[in-house]
Amino acid sequence: MKLSRRTMTMTAALVALLASVAAGAGEAPGSLEFKAHNERYSAHGKFEKWHFTDVSIPEGDLTKGSVTFEIDMASVWENSSKLADHLRQPDFFNVVKLPTATVKIDRVKKVGDNSYEATAAVTFMGVTKDVPAKFDVVSTAPLKIEGSATLDRTAFNLGGPTHDPSNRSSIANEVEIMIAATVE
Repeated sequence: MKLSRRTMTMTAALVALLASVAAGAGEAPGSLEFKAHNERYSAHGKFEKWHFTDVSIPEGDLTKGSVTFEIDMASVWENSSKLADHLRQPDFFNVVKLPTATVKIDRVKKVGDNSYEATAAVTFMGVTKDVPAKFDVVSTAPLKIEGSATLDRTAFNLGGPTHDPSNRSSIANEVEIMIAATVE
């Protein structure tokens, strides 16, 4: 059977598209890191797989926009592989039952030349909470941002009870989240 030039061109385009999607699969648009600690250890980890699911920035105006991203919780990495493995377990991220977390950033207010404050609606561990966030625009073409937020792990039923200062292994309630991303 002889294929028409149009069919061959469409097939080649489809193969190229699938190859580009496969090449980009699992690649994050930047870094998504966290810091947590107790008296014995300071964890500084990251999520290796996350992606934007919705980007809406009308007329390029961040104050009118919103961005949503999804995090693959099983992609957690930390210097201590033992800790990373533990974070995937039911008493922490429970990645078998709750494999993803989502973050929707909106209600953006400009607070400086390139600085913004926003609300991050974080859905994690079956709970949704609003978390204040701050970010700076470090480039506009393409749009690159760097920001942070601090969340209370106990608000998401994460990692046991509230911090107990008399227990050196007790985890601090505050977890710092840092993001550096190209938003396209």
